Amino acid sequence: MPEAGLVISHLFQNPSPRLLRLAEKAAVWGVRRLPEPDWLAAKPKRRIFHWGLGPVLADFQKSFLSEGLDRYLAESGVELFSFDLGPSARRHLSILPLSPPLGQAAIFRQTAKAVAFIRKFYQGPLAVENYNYYPTGLYEHITEPDFIKSYLDEFGFGLVLDLAHGAVTAHNTGMRPLDYFESLPLSKVAELHISRPFLPAARRLPAVDTHLGPGPREWEWLKALLVKQIMPENTPVFIEFYKNPAGLSRHQAQLTDLVQTF
Repeated sequence: MPEAGLVISHLFQNPSPRLLRLAEKAAVWGVRRLPEPDWLAAKPKRRIFHWGLGPVLADFQKSFLSEGLDRYLAESGVELFSFDLGPSARRHLSILPLSPPLGQAAIFRQTAKAVAFIRKFYQGPLAVENYNYYPTGLYEHITEPDFIKSYLDEFGFGLVLDLAHGAVTAHNTGMRPLDYFESLPLSKVAELHISRPFLPAARRLPAVDTHLGPGPREWEWLKALLVKQIMPENTPVFIEFYKNPAGLSRHQAQLTDLVQTF
């Protein structure tokens, strides 16, 4: 059965009673930023930490240290540390590369250096999150299913399956979202993210990740994957919605009801 996790975002810096109740009910917390809020640090709840940088980036190690991840990962007991699978250039500005895109072998070499660095501080499981694809030169190789499979195999990574990212990639490369999801190594999913992207009706227009609350289409994607029972047991599912507590509470209730049916 999947688990209803809860992302601890900026909304939880000074949480309302409603948010505290959501936090207590969640099976696992997905921490996104440091330092953890004071109220959170005192709780013994299971934690997963996701960092929004990719291992090929030129400042990966410097940012890791400046954000205090070395100390946090060594001391917090998080059960999974994940980061982005991409981009494919060492430097970028938003969706544009500021340095030449790397080839597949170079991506593997830079990732190997990043993993060796992480292992100085953390010996637990590692996972990477699938990226959006935009045709700007920043996303070469890293959203291709065959590359993702070989990348996970090479480093023993789990997959953080972001359905919105996958749907954006599918639209921008001419695929159906479910076909793209099912082309990925779902047996290696370590956690799953759900939110609502913008998918225009016209194929010539690009899809965009928005982090809006999931709607009927997104819940159907999730149900279609869960029905197949091809992902690991107890996969934590996180809603990536950061707009307001009322909306988060409503979406979290939908998630809890859904996972209980499986």
